[in-house]
Amino acid sequence: MNTEQAKKISLPEIMSRLGYEPISIKKGGNEYWYQSPFRTEQEASFHTSYLGGKWIWNDFGDMGGTVIDFILRHENLSNVSDALQFLDRMLYSKKFEKTKGARSQNLFSSQKPNSTLELVEVVRLSNKALLGYLAGERKISLDVVFPYLSEIHYKNTESGKTYFAFGIQNKSDGFEIRNRYFKSSIGKKDFSFFKGAGDNTSVLVFEGFLDFLSYLTHQIITLPQEDVIILNSASYKNPVLDFIKAHGYQTAFTFFDNDKTGEQITDQFLSDLAATQVKPMNHLYAGFKDYNDFLTHRF
Repeated sequence: MNTEQAKKISLPEIMSRLGYEPISIKKGGNEYWYQSPFRTEQEASFHTSYLGGKWIWNDFGDMGGTVIDFILRHENLSNVSDALQFLDRMLYSKKFEKTKGARSQNLFSSQKPNSTLELVEVVRLSNKALLGYLAGERKISLDVVFPYLSEIHYKNTESGKTYFAFGIQNKSDGFEIRNRYFKSSIGKKDFSFFKGAGDNTSVLVFEGFLDFLSYLTHQIITLPQEDVIILNSASYKNPVLDFIKAHGYQTAFTFFDNDKTGEQITDQFLSDLAATQVKPMNHLYAGFKDYNDFLTHRF
């Protein structure tokens, strides 16, 4: 199988073989919607579409691409040849049986990231591929990344293979990690916190660390005057609210996504932080999903 053949494989068939069933099917069978295979969510945000003679996928708030991009991401593979071999096994091996209603638990299926990823070492960020992805595709100034990001070397305990990513540490000493094809966490999940350079009566609150780095890039600063909180997941909004209340911040500037989830988190901050003035800042990237989406399309 070559890359052009792989790109024409039915993504709905791949999803089904991996144990995912669509929430809805639209556009005459040319668009399938799923709950994201990369995170827990209530509403379907992941969809596959048949366009231009091939299947593509998009995961709102994350990434998208071809069949090959999906396999690289889903199986935590490092190169295209590994993805093609995986697809060969999936389509032509009798050992890879279709599983409905739940993720396949056979040899070729990934388990939940936290249960299979093992930290190997944390070093200064220097990998050219990672730096190129940050600066080239994400438009992040490399001047702002080194105080916050590290290079994470980690192992998939099922395959025994070692990989690399950039990552940001959270309050529980775990790491939120990602590279061009993969996004996950190692260790205990939590939100991240950084002290600002000022009097710390104000705090900046972001959903993800790429949006924080986009803010620094756009504002041409390295260390904000305000303290900084990064949720790392929308599910950490309540611990973050408790943290803000406990620290008695006078003002919280929020930089949440311009989508339904971002609106819900903003509304909760406005209603729950009675003693703190909440100032939504999503107007800075109005018309775009988030700060990094704005940065990559405008600069």
